[in-house]
Amino acid sequence: MNEKTLLLPVLIPLLAGIFISLIPIHAKKVRNTLILLAVLANSLLIFLLLFFPPENALTVLSIAGSYSLSLLPDGAGKLFLALIAVLWPPATLYAFEYMDHEDHLPRFYGFYLMCYGATAGAALSANLLSMYFFYELLTLFTIPLIAHKEDRQSAAAARKYLIYSAAGTVLCLSGILMLFSRAGCTPFLFGGALSSYKGDSFLLTAYLLTFTGFGIKAGIFPLHAWLPAACVAPAPADALLDAVAVMNCAVFACIRCTFYVFGPALLSGTLVQHAAQAITVITILFGSVMALREQHIEKRLAYSTISNINYILFGITLMTHGGLLAAFSHMFFHAFMKLTLFSCAGTILCKTGREYAPETAGLGRRMPLTFLTFSLAALALTGTPPLPGFISKMNLLIAAAEAESVWAMAGTAALLVSALLTAAYLLPLCVRAFLVSKQDSCVFTERDRDPGLRMLIPFAVFSAAILFLSFCSAPLTELLERIIPGL
Repeated sequence: MNEKTLLLPVLIPLLAGIFISLIPIHAKKVRNTLILLAVLANSLLIFLLLFFPPENALTVLSIAGSYSLSLLPDGAGKLFLALIAVLWPPATLYAFEYMDHEDHLPRFYGFYLMCYGATAGAALSANLLSMYFFYELLTLFTIPLIAHKEDRQSAAAARKYLIYSAAGTVLCLSGILMLFSRAGCTPFLFGGALSSYKGDSFLLTAYLLTFTGFGIKAGIFPLHAWLPAACVAPAPADALLDAVAVMNCAVFACIRCTFYVFGPALLSGTLVQHAAQAITVITILFGSVMALREQHIEKRLAYSTISNINYILFGITLMTHGGLLAAFSHMFFHAFMKLTLFSCAGTILCKTGREYAPETAGLGRRMPLTFLTFSLAALALTGTPPLPGFISKMNLLIAAAEAESVWAMAGTAALLVSALLTAAYLLPLCVRAFLVSKQDSCVFTERDRDPGLRMLIPFAVFSAAILFLSFCSAPLTELLERIIPGL
């Protein structure tokens, strides 16, 4: 395919989002059809690009000769592209039923589509400057989704998200400018291109700044508070933040910085590596403990995401091939598992109005399909063999054992403790829903039933994907081993 087609996965959702936002379409079915067609067309185009990639990069904008916004996906970019192309269509179908009775739908769907374009741009980026541009664009597009309900809570959550994002912007931009002043804007290269700068404290500081800046969107402790606050957003926006775009984009940016810009040869064995590992280990434990204490279902899942996303960051900070493979596998699997959990939690809230864990007692008998789907994803995330969570966590444990460092061993302990805590905060929800009689305060109504097909079809897709990944993990691991380094 021609290199100009690389811009289409960015432009199609951006232009469709602007059109949906500005052009009044009063017929809901017509609007939803146009939105779904735009999403499906973009996913189809992405898969065409994956199978028939152009040979040359597309330079969208050249700045001062040496710096450019360029698009060309390598192996890692193709993996991220494939993930969002698979997840966005069923997530969009789910949003149609959830948002049925909400206001300001053209604005919501407009920014929802534009987020797809910004995320695709981040995945397609050929260098750090390009990725940083689309990463910040994604931040701008998600703020209206968090503030969608236009009440005091939503405004406060959006303001907090903006403040934390601004802090991340300052850190990232500082690190990137330091990098460019020393080494220039190099294209992504597996292993990095800075091995000749080994021991350069200036570049090590630049890495720590960029890692922390991107890590804010990955919920690193103590810069995590924006995520639980953002749970006031509609469930489709929550799923977008936690499972599909924002946090995965932050993790992907950390992968790029560590393995494709600075490189393990520069970073391994330094105080900067140990500092990054310490941050992830502490956050893994913190997120799990907070999830166990939290009774609000969506906030519990948000803290769970903080913990699990830092599983991925821990794999990255091992700075080994095994650690990178484990990080990619958990990023891939976690996206399916957490999107399923958030979708089910959103369905419970949408159909019953219940949002706290004790209120789910006996509800599984009224909503069996919803809670069976939730239970499958919960078992997978807990690490029950042979489900995907078990596979990716084992990959992380093996990679940590091979690293043979103090922080790698601390990370191993954190992963094991976190797995036990995950079972403690997820599985009781499933047991209570099916095996516990309803509490006196839980009065069932006609609304307490499984959703319609627009939600059930995504449930079926997500469940099938989790089961498929469970029994086809070996070929996927082999594929990851070839794609990640660009083979």
